[in-house]
Amino acid sequence: MSNIANWLTMHIKNNVPNLTDLQLIKIKFGFECLLSEASKTIIYILLFASLSLTKEFLTAFLFFSIIRVFAGGHHEETYWRCFLSSLLFLGSSIFLGISIIIPVYVKIAIIIFSIIIAYIFSPVDHPNKPVINQQRRKKLKHLSIFVVILLGIIGIKMSEIYSNIALFTILAESISLILGYIKKKYVYN
Repeated sequence: MSNIANWLTMHIKNNVPNLTDLQLIKIKFGFECLLSEASKTIIYILLFASLSLTKEFLTAFLFFSIIRVFAGGHHEETYWRCFLSSLLFLGSSIFLGISIIIPVYVKIAIIIFSIIIAYIFSPVDHPNKPVINQQRRKKLKHLSIFVVILLGIIGIKMSEIYSNIALFTILAESISLILGYIKKKYVYN
């Protein structure tokens, strides 16, 4: 990923005049993130498609990703550790959602718990891209809470298996927030 991102960045540098070193670093980081996420997503789709769980994967992936955009969460240091931890979060949500029927009152409890976790911990930013601006942090926190509420309502209204997957995914992202906060506080500092 790094080599491809570096090649693309150098191509841009050679064709776009007046880019600063900082801009080039940001461009390279953006390419690395894009390539990393795209390749993981393709592998996950192929893996879950081979298990005839494409729709279930897409449900978990969308719920997890939408919340994560605003709330952040646990991050790993390497591509493969990230791949495996994301697979664990998504795979657990899918297989628990298929296997366990969640009563409505438990779904509501998951949503309330997730709202509280988002309120306490979000946003859990990436150490390479910290959210320094306090107004932006506050905005992300409010958006995180809103998105958890909105996706929770949508999740409850879905058909049973997809509803279960959606709610387990919301719970998994909440756990990711807690783990990310602990790691950031005690490992990176």
